[in-house]
Amino acid sequence: MMFPMNMPELPQEFVDAISANPEGFAEAMGSGMEAFQGVMTEGGDMGGAFEAMGATMGPMMEDMGISPEVFDAVGDMVGASVGGAMHMGPPDAGGSEMGAMMQDGIDMMMPEGTEMPGPVMDALGDMGQGMADAGCQCHELAAEVMPPPGEPGFPLPCDAAGECIVPAGDPASCPPDACQPPPPDGACAEMGVPMMPPEGGYDHAPMPTGAEMPPPMEGPPPGEMGPPPGDMAGPPPGEMGPPPGDMAGPPPDMGSDAMGAMDQAFGDDGADKGTPPPMDDPMGAAMDQAAAQDDASSIPEAGQGAPDTMADVGPQDDGVPKVEEDDQSGGAAG
Repeated sequence: MMFPMNMPELPQEFVDAISANPEGFAEAMGSGMEAFQGVMTEGGDMGGAFEAMGATMGPMMEDMGISPEVFDAVGDMVGASVGGAMHMGPPDAGGSEMGAMMQDGIDMMMPEGTEMPGPVMDALGDMGQGMADAGCQCHELAAEVMPPPGEPGFPLPCDAAGECIVPAGDPASCPPDACQPPPPDGACAEMGVPMMPPEGGYDHAPMPTGAEMPPPMEGPPPGEMGPPPGDMAGPPPGEMGPPPGDMAGPPPDMGSDAMGAMDQAFGDDGADKGTPPPMDDPMGAAMDQAAAQDDASSIPEAGQGAPDTMADVGPQDDGVPKVEEDDQSGGAAG
């Protein structure tokens, strides 16, 4: 099998959002897969199943700071790229093979120097198996997730009439400048010969006269991502709240919604942990405690020769004159 050559790169903002909460993203994928299988089990088609998946995952993506527009755009990018590989994959590819195509496809779309977190890669493998369990065939799934032949984003070359020149399951028919092999150390390579080109590569067919590659699919414009997970960006300039600590008094009650956003921001797995403890001012309390420890460390304990009053202070090494003890009877000292 082979992958398309013109695979787009995932937006860095999208990758950063996933890296900030990979467990949350994997959980969203699992929930979306359950919705997909539910529709298929009830006799629905793949189009309706993907709509149910998107409706389930979309709000979870928004909680991670991924807007619906970016989520849809990235979904189209991944569908076109992985769909092209599935189109050229074995016709009898099962769940593990489809999962490997998804894993390698996402890996090849990552910005240079970055890797998709392990929990997300595991979820991609599970998604491939889940689609196979729902009755999806590899080539049918490819046709569902790719744009129509000839349209922007279609990943394989087409003739002048807009028809794909690469028959399903025949990677050797893809011209050499229109496709590329899976990573030599990726998930497909781990599965062995059926998922990798033969030794020495395919004897690729040349590009027919008049055939051309459709324009590549474009990603979302930069800056269209939502706020960082859990609104971690904080308030805009000029709207900062009171400073930490007791100087400004206790902060207002955060409420359960804000606590839920914090849980998502810091990777909460959604488990019920009961009522959160009151938050009087954790940062201020920590600062007060540190200051108290510093003060305590500078005061010797009783019985260790510490002066009770300045009257007990004797001559100092730095030349400070001795302070004589006050005459308790009212007379002048010595």
